[in-house]
Amino acid sequence: MTLYETLAQYFIEDIQAQKLPVGTRLPALRSIAKQHQVSLSTATKTYDYLQQMGWIYAQPQSGYFVANQITNTAFPTLNAHDLTLKGLEQRDPKRFAPSSGYNPASALFSPLGTSMISPELQPSVALQRCIKRVTRRAGKHLFQYPDTQGDSGLRNALAEHFRFNNLAFSATDFVITNGCIDAVKLAIESLTKEGDTIAISSPCFSGLLDLLSALSRKVIEIPISDKGLDLDHLEAILQQGLIKASLFSTSNMNPTGMTLPIEQKQALARLAAQYETPMIEDDVYFELGHQKQPTLPAKYWDKNGYVIWCGSFSKTLAAGLRLGWCVPGRYFAPYLNQHALTSFGVNGLMQSCMAEFINTGEYRSHVNKVRVVLTQHIHRYQQFLIEQLPDNANISTPQGGIVLWVQIPGLDAVQLEKDAQKQDIDIRSGACFSTHDFYHDCFRINCGWPLEDNREENTVDKQGIYQQLSTLCLLVKKTLNHSIATQ
Repeated sequence: MTLYETLAQYFIEDIQAQKLPVGTRLPALRSIAKQHQVSLSTATKTYDYLQQMGWIYAQPQSGYFVANQITNTAFPTLNAHDLTLKGLEQRDPKRFAPSSGYNPASALFSPLGTSMISPELQPSVALQRCIKRVTRRAGKHLFQYPDTQGDSGLRNALAEHFRFNNLAFSATDFVITNGCIDAVKLAIESLTKEGDTIAISSPCFSGLLDLLSALSRKVIEIPISDKGLDLDHLEAILQQGLIKASLFSTSNMNPTGMTLPIEQKQALARLAAQYETPMIEDDVYFELGHQKQPTLPAKYWDKNGYVIWCGSFSKTLAAGLRLGWCVPGRYFAPYLNQHALTSFGVNGLMQSCMAEFINTGEYRSHVNKVRVVLTQHIHRYQQFLIEQLPDNANISTPQGGIVLWVQIPGLDAVQLEKDAQKQDIDIRSGACFSTHDFYHDCFRINCGWPLEDNREENTVDKQGIYQQLSTLCLLVKKTLNHSIATQ
């Protein structure tokens, strides 16, 4: 055990013994370093470790505080027998979509609804400087069609960037796309045809359900719990030849925030190869884990090229860039052909700018900073919801990402979503994340905006997040009371 882990254990024991009650402000880092005769670096690592383990949370400009301990994860308790039967059912997502679709484009914008980071977390000034530099030296390059596979400079930059994370890709492995959803769409179109069935997780990101619906693909939902994917279900449908491909997120997934255990990622790569059935890995949150070192994707264990790895800069940097990538593996030729048929490449200037941003080290620096800030956001939102929601509320404990998944037994989440919209608050009910009625008492919120508590000044932060979340919690109680009254 390292020195900082040993020091952290003292804090954990005091918290468990309630010598440090929930909400207690902890000593400043310099005080810890002096008191325990350790370096400031060790003290910092101690608090970072305690944050990652969920024992404490940071509040900007205020310090570190003891966190409420979340013992439950927000996965609904389902009837295992019914789930087994339904888990083998091929379903047309069009038939079961909510009236406004799985991932509705809301007329109002509320930071709680869309999974994205706030503008203040985006390195706008650094990006603008980068764009100016690249534009000045672009010359005729601006007026040419871009390479269909993608700018070689960006592909080289990505290969070097991921090599730092122990992912060995060459520039020739990548295809640059218009964001991650475009990368996934190209994979679906190049690997399957209309009417084919694709295995997905349950719950599944609502945007993927809308995409599969628009592409006229059927789905089989594979249950996911706090233990991970039900791999027995997946192998059963692979053995029966019920699917043409699978589509899973594996790290910091939306909407639960969980990351599959390494053993499951290895198993996914093995099953794809064993049954020669491609797996599309949507890894858009890959770099937003709570740990400093990103978790490895299933693609890492793919030795036969059956895993198609997709990602983008939309969640880490700025959604408006619309830049993503894919490593299609053994399906490179049909994938690139489909890309050529549906577009003439991706904006060349923005590719060059992103290559520059990566090569200068500014992208890695930004990701390291935003990852820590988002971890703090998650903890603050969790603490708020624990204090404001009923005691039986189950709140997810994400290992990364931007969102929280909340389950409250007896809640009509669809009605909550409607009531919230009347208050100009946008959330996503559990109905958006499945073709089944499994998640009627669940909802998802985005944590990409800072939750500033300004009650002392009788004001709210400039985005109104604190006020919106307070109103949402009141609406939850109102919806629950109405459900009880009508029973």
